[in-house]
Amino acid sequence: CLNWYIAHNSAGPKMDIVVDQDGEKTGFLASSVQEYAIAMTNVLKMPREQRLHMAMLARKRATSFSVEQFDKSFKSAMSSILDQIKSKYCDN
Repeated sequence: CLNWYIAHNSAGPKMDIVVDQDGEKTGFLASSVQEYAIAMTNVLKMPREQRLHMAMLARKRATSFSVEQFDKSFKSAMSSILDQIKSKYCDN
């Protein structure tokens, strides 16, 4: 089974998705036909163990985009703001 680790070299993937995880690559970025071809060639030439390791790192990286992680991060970011609103408008 082949897993692909190639994404478009644009803001989202470049800044958040295909970034190092634990100091190692999680995939390849490409923006032109030639870059995609090179990235595909690199993936196909990788030893199976290296592809599996990269897949594991990519899955680990992807957990930061789960609904649970978003909920936790959102609540953490908003808690002080919500506390201020509650104390101003709700506490008597």
